[in-house]
Amino acid sequence: MWTLSRDRTLRLWKAKLGCVASRTLAFPSHCRDSTPASGGSSSNVKHHSLLSGNYQTLLRVFSATSESIYVLVFIPTILSPSSGGSFCIVDTSVDHFQEVCNLECSARTAHCHLQDFLVSGNTLYTLWDQQGRSTVETTNINIQELKGINCTPFWRTSCYVREAEFTPAYMQEQLLSCGSLTEKYLGVIMKPGMFSPLTLRTAIDQYMDACLSLPGPPPPQLLTTYPTICENIAAVVGCTVTLNRDPQTGTLQHANYWTALKRDWEGFIARCREVERSARWPLVLGAQGFDEIIVVERERVGCLVGEDLPIHLQRIIKQETTPDPQYSLLAVLWALRARLGPQMMSSLENRSAEIMHQEIAFSFADILQDQTRQINFKDNLDEGSASWFFGRLQSVGNIDNAIRVALDAIGEFDLAVKREDDESSLLLPSSLSEWSRGLAAAYIFTTMEARYELCLSLVTLLFFLSDELIDWDASLLAEIFALFRGVAILRYVSGQPAESVNGGHSDSSSPDDVIARMRNMNVSQQKAPFASKSSLPHLLLAHSADPGGVPATAHTFLDATGLLQSISPAHVTKCEVMFCERLRALGFLEVTRECLSWLPRTPAAIFILARVWLQMGRADDASQLFEKIAGTFGMYLVYNRCFFYAQELTFLSRSGNNFDS
Repeated sequence: MWTLSRDRTLRLWKAKLGCVASRTLAFPSHCRDSTPASGGSSSNVKHHSLLSGNYQTLLRVFSATSESIYVLVFIPTILSPSSGGSFCIVDTSVDHFQEVCNLECSARTAHCHLQDFLVSGNTLYTLWDQQGRSTVETTNINIQELKGINCTPFWRTSCYVREAEFTPAYMQEQLLSCGSLTEKYLGVIMKPGMFSPLTLRTAIDQYMDACLSLPGPPPPQLLTTYPTICENIAAVVGCTVTLNRDPQTGTLQHANYWTALKRDWEGFIARCREVERSARWPLVLGAQGFDEIIVVERERVGCLVGEDLPIHLQRIIKQETTPDPQYSLLAVLWALRARLGPQMMSSLENRSAEIMHQEIAFSFADILQDQTRQINFKDNLDEGSASWFFGRLQSVGNIDNAIRVALDAIGEFDLAVKREDDESSLLLPSSLSEWSRGLAAAYIFTTMEARYELCLSLVTLLFFLSDELIDWDASLLAEIFALFRGVAILRYVSGQPAESVNGGHSDSSSPDDVIARMRNMNVSQQKAPFASKSSLPHLLLAHSADPGGVPATAHTFLDATGLLQSISPAHVTKCEVMFCERLRALGFLEVTRECLSWLPRTPAAIFILARVWLQMGRADDASQLFEKIAGTFGMYLVYNRCFFYAQELTFLSRSGNNFDS
């Protein structure tokens, strides 16, 4: 047994002999200046040299070989500007201690708190609490190479992908796109991975309690039972805001109403952030095998995974770090986007989506020139800034080659593992576990966000050079927009919660539900049921095989959708149609309809849209679509089936009979 006392004394204990060895470890050299001066009293020196009495992991024992046993001791520092402490490796192979080396932590750990650390193989993993955020730093500890006291390790930092801060400017930016205020704010908080279900449940309960404490009769929204948390939040937040009239003129004060409603939603989001901040408090590290490190937080569990090329490019570009020379075009375009501002980028994004939602009747060069004039794109750049960006683009070199390299980086996947295991997976198929599906779904969301931002940068370049596109290769422009369409669809799908399907569509007042409540003596149920808030890719991965590793699983799924394989937005591939059909079969009708709106109105896409209208109860719309495509398939059976659908729906809608889809 090894122990470390508060005076930094390391002791080795044996069952029959007691303490057989002890050694007092000194403070690291970089923090000795922070201790009291030599002129201070001895009591103060002793007081400052003691370790904190609060519980903290400071000791780990590991074995590099079958014969050697080493002790890894962490010595923290208090208020040190250089690092959060240092690790001391002590050899305890015999009955006396021999100090091997000291490993000083990186400067990024200054003013941070070490939560846990472990040794796996030849790698040291440390978990830090960095102002409420989990940060993992790793370094190699090859004992044979670390002989010596003065050792400067190389630390690699891993953390969560930087999430958007819900500042007033960011929330105002969300309102620039189309949609209502409630829809935009609800979409932000219900995005998978943003807030945990317990956070949303706690925040809405606190909000309802605050509203019920107000004087006067409570709004009816507070006394209603909702089937899901999403519906509960959408109905309750802002229910106390009323539209008043001006006492003098009698006109409705719409501006005051929208300001109060916006303030109410921002207050609820701030409440969610406060609850979630404590939910993400880091606790301990865990190891699954030799290559999978688990990060345990209060209400979350994460895993260390490698970043793919789009995530890597987005991270270094955001940090204003110089990327590889072949990707320098993306860094220039990121600076251009920052110069344009969020309002112009929102207009550009909306215009690009409108181009994809309409039939392509003209060349992309003509369409982009017209759209550039409509949004006054050039007015947001003064002559000096425009000249500077033209110079930066010239320094890139061949723009055509740079764009194709960027397209490859955005649209390609690492499928090496998949191709090697294809034959073995057919013989011994292994489905993904719930844990692997959750990790893969989170990875899909992260990589699609990065790919979308990089692809939007290429679209920004087309608007910036709209006057020169007439001389460009038309196939290159089509390939850019085809990739933008596929990335936009996958980004939209990866950000959709699956709560509506998990929560069920059954009526809470149905006879079966009433009987179940009577049996369980749960008649007075008032709150929405608490269910896991997973994402749509989490359901789509249900029957996927495990190719090995989270990135490989995510890339295999994204490649199987076929949405990033198109070379022109004027065509629809079989994979794209089958992807929409799968979404419809799962019951995500609104998601299916949104995905189909990005595709050209080919007979296959119209057929799926007609079936969506059929399931949503819009018989007249479905009948019209079936009539239009009845003669386009060229097969007698399909023709008769579509014609029968159309005639039957028309008859039922005119007779007013009730029918099921």
